[in-house]
Amino acid sequence: MINNLSDFPIFSGLPEDAIQDIMPLLKERQFKKNHILMFENDESDEVYLIRSGMLKVYRLHDGKEIVLSIAMPGEIIGEVEALSNDSYRISSVEALEPVTTWQIRKQDFLEIAETYPSVFRKAYMILVERIRILNRLVRYLTFYDVRTKVANLIIDFYFNLGRQTDNGYKIEMKINQTLLANMLGVTRESVSKTLTEFQDEKIIDIREKYFYIVDMKKLESLCEETEEIHTLRKWYKL
Repeated sequence: MINNLSDFPIFSGLPEDAIQDIMPLLKERQFKKNHILMFENDESDEVYLIRSGMLKVYRLHDGKEIVLSIAMPGEIIGEVEALSNDSYRISSVEALEPVTTWQIRKQDFLEIAETYPSVFRKAYMILVERIRILNRLVRYLTFYDVRTKVANLIIDFYFNLGRQTDNGYKIEMKINQTLLANMLGVTRESVSKTLTEFQDEKIIDIREKYFYIVDMKKLESLCEETEEIHTLRKWYKL
């Protein structure tokens, strides 16, 4: 749980008196798993600072879902719409687990950004990071077969949510096959088949929806050198 506003990259470096002025503008909100905070194309003006829990950012087309990113504690969501000329949401956001946020009104956020230009600069940096992530998503969706897509995404999850254990490299998030399929633009059946193959080949192990990478070198060899610089796999690295 993030309790200090200065721990959010977009507000880091602000003087203490500025932090104290901003805190009364924040409203704590808690959301249950599967709650949808935003619907794409809806008109609303709230900005959220994620204090705990993870969310998925996605869009729908003809009843099909494509997951654009996973939002984690320390991130801000809704600031892009706040900085644009309208308030229509560009994507939907849903809680993957219980989530705690601070909510701030668009007008208050804009006044803070105008008072402290570093907030504008950080918002620009966040936008650049998101474009980079979307570029990777386009590569996955466009150029690779299912095995390469799944292998890359598993390693992406590890570099963002993983740690080394006695049983292998564990991803500290319960991942279901539907989420993987919706992040890769493939069917759940093809993801299930690929994961079974990876387990049979002793590349990964799955226990209670937790993924363990058993053979990291072999998994990386399946990625076809799609990301030689591992730090570029980070989803959020301000």
